[in-house]
Amino acid sequence: MSVFTERAWRWAMLNRLSASVLTAVFVGVVVISVVSYRHTRATAEDMAVTQMVQALELLDRDVSGRVRDMARRTFLVSQEEVLPLALEGSYLGRSARLAAQRKLDAFVQAGGFSHLTLINGSGVMVLATVPVADDRRDVSHREAFQTAMQGRAALELVPMSVITGGAVVVTAEPVRDTEGNVTGVVAAITEMDAFSRDILDSVHLGSRGGAYILSGEGRLVARPGWSGADAFSPDAHLMDMLHSGDGAELGIHRVQRAERERLMLFRRNEATGWYLVIEADEEDLLAPARRLAAVSGGISLVTLACVALALGALQRAMARLRRSEDRFSSLFRLSPDSVLLVAPDTGMVEDVNDTAATAYGLARQAMVGRTVLDLGIFPGESARRGTWARLEAEGVVRNAEVAGRTPDGREVIHSLSGQAMDIGGRQLFMLVLRDVTELKKMQEVMIQTEKMISVGGIAAGIAHEINNPLGAIMQASQNMQQRMNTTLPANIAAAEDAGLDLDALQRYLKARKVDRFIEDIRSAAIRASSIIRHMLDFSRSSAARSTASDLRGLAARAVNLAASDYDLKKNYDFRKIRIDIQFLDDLPPVSCVETEVEQVLLNLLRNAAQALAGMSPPPEEPRIILRAFPHGDWLRLEVEDNGPGMEPEVQRRIFEPFYTTKPPGVGTGLGLSVSYFIITKGHEGRMSVESRPGEGCVFRIDLPVSGRPVSGGDAPRP
Repeated sequence: MSVFTERAWRWAMLNRLSASVLTAVFVGVVVISVVSYRHTRATAEDMAVTQMVQALELLDRDVSGRVRDMARRTFLVSQEEVLPLALEGSYLGRSARLAAQRKLDAFVQAGGFSHLTLINGSGVMVLATVPVADDRRDVSHREAFQTAMQGRAALELVPMSVITGGAVVVTAEPVRDTEGNVTGVVAAITEMDAFSRDILDSVHLGSRGGAYILSGEGRLVARPGWSGADAFSPDAHLMDMLHSGDGAELGIHRVQRAERERLMLFRRNEATGWYLVIEADEEDLLAPARRLAAVSGGISLVTLACVALALGALQRAMARLRRSEDRFSSLFRLSPDSVLLVAPDTGMVEDVNDTAATAYGLARQAMVGRTVLDLGIFPGESARRGTWARLEAEGVVRNAEVAGRTPDGREVIHSLSGQAMDIGGRQLFMLVLRDVTELKKMQEVMIQTEKMISVGGIAAGIAHEINNPLGAIMQASQNMQQRMNTTLPANIAAAEDAGLDLDALQRYLKARKVDRFIEDIRSAAIRASSIIRHMLDFSRSSAARSTASDLRGLAARAVNLAASDYDLKKNYDFRKIRIDIQFLDDLPPVSCVETEVEQVLLNLLRNAAQALAGMSPPPEEPRIILRAFPHGDWLRLEVEDNGPGMEPEVQRRIFEPFYTTKPPGVGTGLGLSVSYFIITKGHEGRMSVESRPGEGCVFRIDLPVSGRPVSGGDAPRP
């Protein structure tokens, strides 16, 4: 073999080796690129699917929770005692409609509903919080109305409302009379945009992915506010997919929209029957994997760089997906309700959100590691065991009311919902607590106010009916006294015609005390007339004009009037009671009817004096304090005594008409109820009481401030 031949062979062998190496490197790059691309694509798809499933789960829970909350508030509206009266066609019904209208307006103003309507048994709107044309008041054909008239709660999605012109959610509850019969329906209307905007806007998948809601028939009823008018429009293919399943999610689907491949996941919400759809752009979600594939197809000389770029792209993709998961986990942290994760066996708190930490006044680290009993979530061990038993048996607890106490001693009422769930391979209980303490108080106040309004209307009707026979009794008793007068000529002539000795008759009547019986009848009739006058004062609005008044002079007149009151002298020597008037300097005037406010002060002074008189043993220094001072936008007037105080049950009923703790014949039970309506109804003010047994009593009156300050007076006691 010549040298050239050998060199050529060596070059050939070297080239073959280089080619083999280059081929091996190239094949290795291709294989690595393909494997890396497929693995990355599969990982990205799995995480995208997980993200979409989590978004759908949260959307389904939020929609169900919001619907249940609407149904619960609608049920509270239907329980208002004035609504059955407002459905009647009687005089009381017409009177009750005004109160019912105010009630419905107040619920709408408090939030939660767009509109409220009251519908009679024939399907005609009797009351509505917005004007409704007469030809649109008949809703008897509505499914929600028909279901509610059968005594069941109803939910209906109306794609085009005659009231709002858009899609609305209607929750309906039956209205029952005192015998439990369904006499009408309360329908709460919530605009779909207000219902769904915040929960849909929170779902963002990539730059063009989000969530939307379809009706049971597949009609688009809600989309996120950030999307365009043409986004998320259902087509025939989507309708076929929706109706091909049984209502559960059918897995990831790919659809073509605007020449782009879209990923879609949907579920039929059990509480509403609506379709909840999550849709995202596949290119957005899989962009990291595709970028990695492009980098991996580079030449062998930059293999390491390609690998580094691939790893970097994968890490970025994983970081983006991880951030997305973090956003979803932040829903736990930022929930407006208190959320706790608790170990079932020990009751120890594993984690809490920020709302829970704020509600209990503790740092999150201070709550973790403590038990639910240490935190005062349950009133006792038996209540905790009952909740635990339900969670273990059913896996879920919804809206159970529990009364607990925060670590600082404050009593609180929670609406508790819980669910058993697996987190990181551990079985935990997730407890969601909603503070309903103020809501319960508001419900009690609303029930009390409505009861007073209803009884006031009834009192007026009773007073008018009693007036006629009472007038006849008074007239008859007066005539009987006149007929027994021995000096009237007509009586003398009638006695002579009958052969009757008037003097002997007069002696007989006095001996048998007939004249006293007749006087007792007349006195009782006069007392009954006074009670009726109080009832009419209770039910009617005063026609007197309000003027800007100085409370100092008004209080002084009320004290002088109380000092000369007969009942006070009979029950307790008013001069032995120390009266302190502590009014702040430069009090602003209040617009009021002076005689009415004097009547209120006189009632409070009389009640305080009678309470002091009834104490055994009597107090060493009986005292009544009158204070007045600015309180925000109000002028507050307080009447305090050092009497026996009141039990909690008495405080709850103290402003009810005809409720009294005094013996029969001493009080009618109308004084404080009339005073309450003079302040709240006649003067748009507020009236309340604070008392504890054995520690005296304080009545507070808040009147709206009318203008410039009035000089004079001492500062109130701290």
